[in-house]
Amino acid sequence: MIGAIIQAWYFEDIVRLSGYRNVVSTNYPPTALIHDGASDEKLTTVGVAAYYISQSGLSFQDEERAQQLLERLYALGDWAAGEIVERHRRDQERHDSGYYTLKPRLTVPQMLVRRFLKRNPGSSLGSISVGTSMPVEVLRAVVDDLCRDGILVKSAGTDPNYSLSGTELARYETFHD
Repeated sequence: MIGAIIQAWYFEDIVRLSGYRNVVSTNYPPTALIHDGASDEKLTTVGVAAYYISQSGLSFQDEERAQQLLERLYALGDWAAGEIVERHRRDQERHDSGYYTLKPRLTVPQMLVRRFLKRNPGSSLGSISVGTSMPVEVLRAVVDDLCRDGILVKSAGTDPNYSLSGTELARYETFHD
């Protein structure tokens, strides 16, 4: 049951105060209407959702309150809040697991090659080029760097094939691409 509206929190303010990264842009950002009723509710009028959040259990500190509002908006099915909350959870999980301290850190082209070879071990330079949409000339330098760093291994022969090294497979086995 919705009670009297006590306060309105606009989405941009909620995200800014929460300390989470804003990873979405939306034409119709949600507003959290804090009320003195007993439960959170979502009412949709002419295709626009209004989120009524109960003041019960909300923190008085702005940062914690904003984080709680994002969680509750997400629980009520708001897409934008869900994207921000899930991104924060992934970032926190990576931070806690030590993911950001793994060495070496890869560039975007290197990561594309690594991901392709994880799914397609033993691929030739031509196959990697098609799979990553990189020109062979650019790809050759990327692959050479990855081989030098011990991330890839190259088979012997005139038309070599490439695979992830054993140490690379072991390093990332706990992390998901």
